[in-house]
Amino acid sequence: MQQIARFYTLFWIIYFPACIAYNDLPGFSSVDEAMTVVLIAYTFFKKGHWATNNTPWKEYIFFLGVLSFYIAYGLAFGRNVSNAVWLDLVQEIRPYSIIYCTWILNPRFSDKQKKWMLGAMIFTLASWIAYHPASYSGIDAEFPVLGQLAICCGMSYYLFSEETKKNKLIALALVASGLIAPKMKFMGEVVAFVAMLFYVKKKLDFKSPKTVWTIAVMMVIAIALTWTKFEVYFVDGWEDETLARPMTYKTAWKILWDYFPFGSGMGSFACNAAWKYYSPLYYEYNLNHIWGLGGDRLLDGTFICDAFYPTLAQFGIVGVILFYLFWKRRLTAFNEMYSLKYYRVAMMAFFCLAIEQTADTSFLSGKGQGYCMLIALCLNSNNNLEEEWEEEEEEEELEAAALET
Repeated sequence: MQQIARFYTLFWIIYFPACIAYNDLPGFSSVDEAMTVVLIAYTFFKKGHWATNNTPWKEYIFFLGVLSFYIAYGLAFGRNVSNAVWLDLVQEIRPYSIIYCTWILNPRFSDKQKKWMLGAMIFTLASWIAYHPASYSGIDAEFPVLGQLAICCGMSYYLFSEETKKNKLIALALVASGLIAPKMKFMGEVVAFVAMLFYVKKKLDFKSPKTVWTIAVMMVIAIALTWTKFEVYFVDGWEDETLARPMTYKTAWKILWDYFPFGSGMGSFACNAAWKYYSPLYYEYNLNHIWGLGGDRLLDGTFICDAFYPTLAQFGIVGVILFYLFWKRRLTAFNEMYSLKYYRVAMMAFFCLAIEQTADTSFLSGKGQGYCMLIALCLNSNNNLEEEWEEEEEEEELEAAALET
């Protein structure tokens, strides 16, 4: 157990600066892929260890089987070259493996390890702000990495510290640092963070009218704060066939039906592989003439991998259903958590991913894995709490036996 905790503490401390904050620096671009491989290998090495959680293994193997099918399908019937399929594999396997492997390893950190992890995150956040003076110099700039670091720091601080009003405010202050130069979608994530931390006093019942109204109010506030961009892409821009992001969404819907039921194949649409190995689909659907979706990787392809949800078209209706079932199972597990604290963090991370991926593909890159790591830690909360309760009962029984003698 201590060995797993030490491994994951080191993994965590390296991951946030190397794979999220400074992934764009020379020599760091492939660190997240290497660390994902290390995590997967370490998880299989520890298979059967008494301290691990064996419950997710069957589901993880099923996921790997599904992914293997889509690799074969992409190589045989996909609309892009084989190199695109393999590149997309590297990205598609990452977020799910981060969740499953962390869930399986079930690291249980000491207070000292938690302090090291939080210290590394806060130092990374502060150093990133210092390293990017444009973020606070009045220049009109937006930095998605800043928001991701800030909200992951806030969630982690809340999760790893005692639940007091002071610690909640410190967590909020860490999140608020992302407002120095926010992306519009980050504003929605802040709304979700504040609502879950300060206003949600019990688990959300999605069948309850009150819960539906609560979420509706959160959505209205989030949209109001981001209305400028929301209107451009999803209201006025929806009818404009020259805008990259709306056309990506609309074309994804067409691909689902044109390539029923398994999609156009991995690496063929709205992902990094479709950008690097320019996909024939962009010619097929006349997207190559739209600025941001053209074939020039340096000048004209900047919006090809600009939103996660359209990438699901690669996997067809079957893939969309499987994606839905994956998150439905996670939400069911969240609702069964004993601790409201872990429930809040899990739901915060879920809402952040749900919001962010409307206009980002960080779920498939190293930048989005902080949310996945936090979700996995929360998924283990019930097992760990049950073990703590059993240990406390054993101690109480030993004390009672000692008093009797």
